[in-house]
Amino acid sequence: MTPPIENTQARIFCVKVLPSLFHGTPNQCLGFLNRDGTKFLRFYWDEAGKGLPEHLRRDTFGLNYVIREPAAYTAIALISLPQPQIEGESYFSALIYRPNRRLWFVSDMTKVINLEMTPSDDPSRLATRLVEITPRLEREVLSKESVEPRLEEFYQALLRQLD
Repeated sequence: MTPPIENTQARIFCVKVLPSLFHGTPNQCLGFLNRDGTKFLRFYWDEAGKGLPEHLRRDTFGLNYVIREPAAYTAIALISLPQPQIEGESYFSALIYRPNRRLWFVSDMTKVINLEMTPSDDPSRLATRLVEITPRLEREVLSKESVEPRLEEFYQALLRQLD
């Protein structure tokens, strides 16, 4: 049995805070990113670290974002995160907004996908996995196939996940 993954500031930000904000109010979240994204992200990064012991907190070095529109009615905010230190922390998080994705009672308008650090059999090689954080804040592993932790490789892997 593997030990539970500690809830570091980085994990709380990527699996709770950011998904809650985005799934709940995607228009407002993207609006804040467009207006003053760095300030917005740093504020919520700090909120995620409140009350945590020092060894579980990180500074914001590396926290950044870019917004891309790969197709009509599709916006993807790519969030670069501080360098992961332990398993389960993310290199990147993507906030995917497709407002026209409604079918009957099912809505697929928002997706949050993270590129997480995972243990590797080869210590000289980084291992990653794509994980979706659902609107109910549940983690679903999308792919165990390792993606290089570079923004463009992550973006291409996201595009392959979108149908």
